Amino acid sequence: MSKQCQICGKTYQKGNLVPRGIGNRVTRRTISRNSANLRTKRFTIDGRTVKLLLCSSCLKRIKKDQADIDKILKESENIDNKE
Repeated sequence: MSKQCQICGKTYQKGNLVPRGIGNRVTRRTISRNSANLRTKRFTIDGRTVKLLLCSSCLKRIKKDQADIDKILKESENIDNKE
């Protein structure tokens, strides 16, 4: 399995480590790779358990969306009970 988010496709970021020598001259460059913050999460979809590899930002968005959906459902139940 590749190190990639299965929702947004986020992977690593590439950059340069640039040490400055005497008199602030650039002596060399080393390529560095910063990997994405990936987490394995299990979800139950239609009675089946599915494992997904998600970045932390997608996981955060899923939690927020779920909280918003729960809030809307709770408000609609309160409106139905008042009527």
